[in-house]
Amino acid sequence: MARLLPALVLLALTIYAIVDLAQSRDEDVPFMPKWLWLFVVIFIPAVGPLLWIIVGYGVRRARPPREVPPDDNEDWLRRH
Repeated sequence: MARLLPALVLLALTIYAIVDLAQSRDEDVPFMPKWLWLFVVIFIPAVGPLLWIIVGYGVRRARPPREVPPDDNEDWLRRH
């Protein structure tokens, strides 16, 4: 069982990276198109998923906040 653990961790990491990549918006994908990132994640074991998780996290974290709809924006409601 101990010999199987690294393979399971690598599989889980790859699946997480693929799902995270698939759910990310095209404008949030850094440096390369999404399809190229997918190839890197799948065909470069361990390094590809780790690269996506590290680089992708930095981009998602730097994303500006979404605009709040007017009915949820207290400033807008006070003015109108």
